[in-house]
Parts: sequence; C-alpha cells; structure tokens
Amino acid sequence: MKPYPIKFVSIVIPVYNERQSLPELLRRTEAACKQLDHRFEIVLVDDGSRDDSADILQRAAERADSPFVAVILNRNYGQHAAIMAGFEQCQGDVVITLDADL
Repeated sequence: MKPYPIKFVSIVIPVYNERQSLPELLRRTEAACKQLDHRFEIVLVDDGSRDDSADILQRAAERADSPFVAVILNRNYGQHAAIMAGFEQCQGDVVITLDADL
C-alpha cells in the first residue's frame, strides 16, 4: 500500500471558558506544530464561552502570518458540535483534535 501524501495538517481545538489557559495553549500548540515537516493550521472553535475566550481567539487569528483560525459559535452547542464546526473549516489532509485544557 502506498503511503498517503500529507501536505497540510489541521489541528481542531474546541474552547469553552478557557480565558486563563488560552495564551499558554496557543503558545504550546503553535510551537509543537512548527516542529512538523508540513504546513499547518490551528482551528480554534469557541463554543459560546461566557468569558473573553472568543476575543482572545479573534486577536490570535488576526495576527500577521497567523496559523490560527477562529470559529466563534453564537451559543454553547457542546464539544461534539464544536469539533464538527471545526472540521467544516479545516483544509488539512490530516485532522487532529485536541482538548483545550492543559
């Protein structure tokens, strides 16, 4: 069997009220992805957080040359729905899901 060519990796992370841990999550995830031999994106889905998690994600996604994609849901739909919303925005050949809690 021939190996599947991987050109682009998507990481999907659902987020709910993670304001305190988001800066470290963003830093660690980006650092880990930079070690890959592939292009990547980090899709962060805010699942209707009541804190300012959505604002933090928006700012991260708006950075110049940002690997982050912010998906903001208008209310809390639950982890599964948030992951599925992230999948809909992915562009990778391979998709990896992570939890936001460190």
